[in-house]
Amino acid sequence: MIQARRITIRELLAAQGDAAKMQLVAGEAGLDRYIDHPRMQKPSLAFAGFIENLSDYRLQVIGKTELSYLATRSPEEQRRVVDAVFDLRLAGVVITRNQQPPAIILEAARRTDTPLLLSEFPSSTFMTNMMLYLSHRLAPVVYQHGVYMDIFGLGVLITGSSGIGKSEVGLELICRGNRLIADDMVEFSRKSPTALVGRSPDTLRYHMEIRGLGILNIRDLYGAAAITDAKRLSLVVEMVPWDQVAAEDRVLGEESEIKILEVPIARVPIPIRTGRSLAILIEVATRNQLLKQRGIYSGEAFVQSLQERIQKGG
Repeated sequence: MIQARRITIRELLAAQGDAAKMQLVAGEAGLDRYIDHPRMQKPSLAFAGFIENLSDYRLQVIGKTELSYLATRSPEEQRRVVDAVFDLRLAGVVITRNQQPPAIILEAARRTDTPLLLSEFPSSTFMTNMMLYLSHRLAPVVYQHGVYMDIFGLGVLITGSSGIGKSEVGLELICRGNRLIADDMVEFSRKSPTALVGRSPDTLRYHMEIRGLGILNIRDLYGAAAITDAKRLSLVVEMVPWDQVAAEDRVLGEESEIKILEVPIARVPIPIRTGRSLAILIEVATRNQLLKQRGIYSGEAFVQSLQERIQKGG
């Protein structure tokens, strides 16, 4: 399930007020309006009368250029365009370079309860820094069932049907020196078009549920070296019943991928059967993924070598 992200102006001011050198000058009643997109807008065209593409869920940034242009218009035109902009009930407006807002903008912000803030930074610096923060804060999030581990430096998500033994395998991997990130529920956020970062929800962090033993605190049992907070996802290992894997896949392996938040992630099915050491197999699958990231594909090299031998023999 994908969770929509948003941040109120109140939360933004509390989190970034000092870093962005921001202060509120009007519109306190609207501090609970929210932003749901990391990109900001500059209402240059809006001050020229074109407001169709102005988003009320993005932060609006007014710089020296916008104020200079506004000053060239007659008082009647200024009031008309400023009122049209603020009547949209914008999430928030920031005036940069610590410029004092014209009285007409102050009045419009107070009339519409629109949060109006000042920042000491120039527009380019403010927008660059704020977009970095908002891109992380508003990154799309999805929750996946499974056990998320840091194995040899790669983020590995272990999935499978309920009761198949994911947590027990995760515990064995911890005993072998690997690190737990999350058990049962994993929160993934898309930090870039090709990167997913996974972590545990706060309420479950550092804990595992093992049937027969109950809830275990891995940090208390094994120490700080056995846990880590977040990792980029590199591999999905799916535990599947033995009879659900085709014969050819048992020999050559199955090259496939799964998309999470539209990011393709390598997927490896691990057939489970009595007597197999799943922890070792998952470690080997992770090592093999490390080789693939270096451009080394063992299965393809074997098939190519075999085909060459067959052709020579013919």
